[in-house]
Amino acid sequence: MYRTALTPSGKIIYRSDVKHVFKKVDAIATDVDGTLIDITDSYNKAICETVNFFLKKLIDLTIPKKTIREVTQKLRLTGGFNNDWDTTYTIIMGVLAKLDTDTLAYITRSLRDPCIPENPIVTVKKLDYNESLRRILDFADSRGLKSIEEGLQRVLEPVKYEYLKQIRRFLGYPDKLDNSLLASIFDELYYGSELYTKITGQPPLLNVKHGLIENEEVIVEEDTLQFLKAKVKGKLGITTGRSRIATEFILGDLLDRFFHKEALIFIEDILRRERNIDPSIVLKPSPYTLKLCLKALSPYTVALYIGDSAEDAIMVQRVNSEGERVVFIGVYRYTIDPERAIKTFMELNAIAIIPTINELEYLMEGSL
Repeated sequence: MYRTALTPSGKIIYRSDVKHVFKKVDAIATDVDGTLIDITDSYNKAICETVNFFLKKLIDLTIPKKTIREVTQKLRLTGGFNNDWDTTYTIIMGVLAKLDTDTLAYITRSLRDPCIPENPIVTVKKLDYNESLRRILDFADSRGLKSIEEGLQRVLEPVKYEYLKQIRRFLGYPDKLDNSLLASIFDELYYGSELYTKITGQPPLLNVKHGLIENEEVIVEEDTLQFLKAKVKGKLGITTGRSRIATEFILGDLLDRFFHKEALIFIEDILRRERNIDPSIVLKPSPYTLKLCLKALSPYTVALYIGDSAEDAIMVQRVNSEGERVVFIGVYRYTIDPERAIKTFMELNAIAIIPTINELEYLMEGSL
């Protein structure tokens, strides 16, 4: 079913049986992270730093960044972990689940919500966190955090699970998104203290002069945006987990110049603005935000969504089950494991898989 074509940027894999669909595409929506912007040294690094920040404070232990990146990619490929707060929380709890009951009990007695411990509560010199993280990955599926919580509750002794729940309350995640210590530390490391305060209105907890966002680079070329905007007559939108401020910080005026202003959907902003909304309704792979974007781009014959994760592909499947007409293209170059990403996109029946969004023109112009 799939054919391969080589370009200077890498291989394009496409389904020959639906090649004609590209000619019908008259609206395009795109992800941002890994699609328009390279987040290799920003969001991915923020996961690593936040995980080790809390592990250091709780058990005086850090784990290799390579291990965290590998777990992150495997979680993303389940289709249930598009939100990096979820991924960070899952890795932390996966490591802590390996502790013995007495150590967990001591940690929970020592926590003073919501104060960050000045010094490590305990020192754990040796811990087989790899085995524990493998178990967490066995639990993980497209339901995201729900699959993790069900798995932990199933295999842990009730008293041990209760101690983990107390640590969860200390982290304030996922129960208190508007006042989560985990989310706050993650965001301040990512944004830097000044931008963090501007976005959240909260005083900084750390002193981060240069946020990891400053490491990000633009992937999409201006010529590509010009081509796509012309091809769909301005019906170009975004559905992304990040905030508008974070997107504008890197893309600058590209947002206003090339994208339909009513079709810009920023999930982080929705969660901050609508405090009482159930996050599972909004977060990918829920079709909620893509439907908002498509409504702004309507009417259309066939819409295209392009993204770098399994959640993106599953979101398209779900929005189609509700009556929309959307095809999915996966991009792989800026994923943690490109070959695994390609395989996953094929399993999810993507109509094409390309290195970056900049190769989309080959497909749209029918030049393969």
